[in-house]
Formats: sequence, structure tokens, C-alpha cells
Amino acid sequence: MNIKAFLMKIRRFYLRLPLRMKIIILAVVFAILAVGGIGVYNRELSMGPKDSNDYLGENGNKTAINPGNIGGIGNIDEPKPKEVIVVIDPGHGGEDLGAYNGILYEKDINLDISLKLGKLLEDMGIEVVYTRKTDVFVDLEPRVDLANKLEATLFISVHSNSMPDNSEYRGTETLYCPSLNPKYSKMDGRKLAIIVQKELVKTLGTVDNGIIERPNLAVLRKTMMPAVIAEIAYISNPSDRAKLSDDAFRKKSAQALANAVINALDEMGAVKDENGTYTIIED
Repeated sequence: MNIKAFLMKIRRFYLRLPLRMKIIILAVVFAILAVGGIGVYNRELSMGPKDSNDYLGENGNKTAINPGNIGGIGNIDEPKPKEVIVVIDPGHGGEDLGAYNGILYEKDINLDISLKLGKLLEDMGIEVVYTRKTDVFVDLEPRVDLANKLEATLFISVHSNSMPDNSEYRGTETLYCPSLNPKYSKMDGRKLAIIVQKELVKTLGTVDNGIIERPNLAVLRKTMMPAVIAEIAYISNPSDRAKLSDDAFRKKSAQALANAVINALDEMGAVKDENGTYTIIED
């Protein structure tokens, strides 16, 4: 029996079937065809082109396939680590004496502690930039602009305090401004202030006056990175003044601030690279 005669026989048999049986047979046939088609399609997808670098385009030319671009994955840039930069801001300077008592000027204390702090950080592989390194006057705006243009990681402003109307008041406090648009999710001004205050009080043994919110201060409000003002001690208090006059106390102040910077960087996920340089990935 040839194929044509066989098919005619099948057709006559099918036409004699009840309508319900015809529908069932058609449904089974379509289901088999559908399953078979999906299997072939999936098998082709899993196999892919014989050579992932050779794909025949619509114009007949070979075009390269980049597997990394499938689903748009290849278009996402991985964040790159950037070098940590700490801006150290010695308060006052030049004709701006800051607080003073006799021949003891705040501007000089601030600069001395700041330079000691910078040396400690540089020895640990951290890039340091100062708003001033000598006894010169620097306005507030240039201090802020410097830190923002550098896209600094942290801003540490070093000060000494004074309360002329109450010479009994003494101790350490750290000022901060709430971050409206924090650069790092793991660190902001308040968190940095907590770390700095804790290290200063622990290392220096001074009275703990806590952290104080001061959104009106330009170097805290206008800087785009976590920033604090560390008020080491009170020049107006005899006990604190004696400490601020002592070089060993200033060294301990610098060490406490350096410890605070390292602790903050650790919380932010900063790491040392193979060259010994601290780097960080921004959020």
C-alpha cells in the first residue's frame, strides 16, 4: 500500500468518527506538536551558536556576541574604589586668634594638634589635606570649598573651647550637623561625632560633654561629607588650660582623633590596597 492510499484510508476512518472523538484526536495531535516544538526551541537555546563569537546576522555577516550583555548585565558599571582623603581643618589662624588666655592662643593649639594628627594618618597610608599648615587666616568658605572639590571622605575640624563667663566649665565635646544628603549610608556627621567624642574622652580622661548638634556652623553645614568639629578642651578653665599647654596632652589628642578616623573608616568599609593606601567605594 502506497502512502497516498494509506492517508486516504485514515481520512475515511476519521470522517466516520463521532464529532466528540474528532475533537479529542485533534486536541491530542496539537498537544504533541506543541510539546515537540518547545523541546526543540529549548534545546537550541541551551546549545547556543557553535561558536559564541560567530553569529550570522540578518545581513549574512558574522557579528560578535558578548555574553556579558545578555539581559543588560554587561552595561552596569562596577563601582570603583577611590582613595580615602581626610581633610584636617585647624580652626582660626592669622589675625583670627580664636579663644585665648594670656599668651595661649587657640589658633596655635589647633594647628599643633592638627599637624600631629596629619602625621599619624599619613604614616598609616591615609591621604591628608590641610585647610592651613601655617599661622595664616583662612575664611570659612575656602575651607568648605577645598573639602568639597577634593570630594574628601571625612572632614575633621580641630578646635579648643572657651566660656569666659564660667571658668569652671571644662571638658570635651564634638559638634556635628545632621546630614540632609549623606554621601555614605554607613556614616554621617552624627555617627562620626559619636566615634570622635568616645575616643577623645577615653584617651584624654576629660569631662564628657557629649555631642552637640550645630547646623548653623558653615564648615559642618556646607561640607558634602561626614564632618565634625572636635572641641578638645576649655582654654577658659584652669585645669583644661594646663592640659592644652602640655605637648604630651596634644599628642594624645592627635592620637585619639587618629583612632577615631580609623574606626570611622572601618565602619565605612574602607580597606588598604596592595600599595598600603586606604581606599573606599562610595554608595
